[in-house]
Amino acid sequence: MNKSIKTLATALFLLSVQAYADDDFDGNPLATIQQLTAEKNAILIVASPVVVAAKQTLYNNWLALAQTVGPVSQEQLNYFQEAVNEQAFATALGVQAADPNYPQVISLLAAPHDWYGINVPGSRDVFDNPDTTYRRIPIDPNASYVITGKRHREVPIDENYSLWDARSNTISNLTGDELVTEADGSFTITLDQNPATGNGNHIQLTANAASLFVRNTVNDWGKQTFTSLSVSRVAGPPISAPKGLNDWVNATAAGVTNAANPYPNSALAIFQTRANAQPVNTIPPITHGGTNGTLSSQAQEYSAWSLEDDEALVVTVNPGGAKYLTAPVYDQWQITTDYINHTQSLNNAQAKPNADGAYTFVIAINDPGVYNWIDTDGLHEGYLNLRWQGLPSEPPATGDVGATVTGPVKLSDLPSVLPTDTVYVTKHERNKQLEIRKEEYARRYATIPDQDHGFGY
Repeated sequence: MNKSIKTLATALFLLSVQAYADDDFDGNPLATIQQLTAEKNAILIVASPVVVAAKQTLYNNWLALAQTVGPVSQEQLNYFQEAVNEQAFATALGVQAADPNYPQVISLLAAPHDWYGINVPGSRDVFDNPDTTYRRIPIDPNASYVITGKRHREVPIDENYSLWDARSNTISNLTGDELVTEADGSFTITLDQNPATGNGNHIQLTANAASLFVRNTVNDWGKQTFTSLSVSRVAGPPISAPKGLNDWVNATAAGVTNAANPYPNSALAIFQTRANAQPVNTIPPITHGGTNGTLSSQAQEYSAWSLEDDEALVVTVNPGGAKYLTAPVYDQWQITTDYINHTQSLNNAQAKPNADGAYTFVIAINDPGVYNWIDTDGLHEGYLNLRWQGLPSEPPATGDVGATVTGPVKLSDLPSVLPTDTVYVTKHERNKQLEIRKEEYARRYATIPDQDHGFGY
């Protein structure tokens, strides 16, 4: 590493460990000093030779894993290097927020974006959700922490603070419905080994606690705003010196190499097995989360699909009283592609419901002229991950939660299998739908406050 890069890296590192109040830039709750610093650091980290070598190992091993299901098409290979790059960038972000002595709130599992003069690579992996921001806070179970937060005018449709062990299994989960806030939306969450005493907003740390994983899910991109968060370590054992760039480079290389390991260590292997546990173009019974990084209060399914240019799958989803549901599709590497300019995912606020309250989605390569089109972005095969959150009971009730699939059917035959109240669109209406989608997504990485749509009060 040359001297100028070392100087920049040192400056960035010092920014990341100073005791900033870490207020949002321009009212954007994701734009914090820690976030922007971590993104700049991560760009340097993934360019280091040791990480580049680890990425090649990941490439080779992931390709071999995918080939256990069948031949990998050139179409899927076109997205493969991007998936490897995003896994490495996610790891580079994560290692900077991995020291429980110096906890940070870093957002990851995001699409590429540009803000504050930074061209930020994507950090998506393992069934990312376009509606959700993911922030992971490291935890020492022998220490005490205080999370300070503020909800904004239009709150997320679902909010979860999940205490995880080292293997991303859920120990406990504090939901947004349980969160106690002040009149202005502010709140504090305490974390230590003491049991809750009825005052709310307390998470008891167990001996195997390793991190707090925060999910904010929005189904109205144009109004709902992610919650502002910061964290402080307030007590605990003596702490070691903070880590620096070389430590993060080595940790990233190790993390990328570990992601290349075979089942059960590789998340790609775990979910590839789940998604291919039944025949292609079929949907299995739902399962409930809580292990391997899945949300404990969530119902979900994982399945594989394969279509020709003139075919579609018709998927009807029963919400079962859930506040939120979504139907995203993914490439073979389990990440979304361009969900900003394509309706690659639709949630219950973005889609049109049937008269009976169910949602019928049409998965297709080419536009079927249906409002609820799940656009595969040109892919002829991939995965589907339906999710239900905010279900009316704990543990999640089964009841009417579930989905059925019809097809593949020819696009010309769609009217015969779709509900009579299906909403169809013209080309102009489709373009308008996509224009609104892109404008609403732009709020997520806005560098100027949008007071008309909920930043602040």
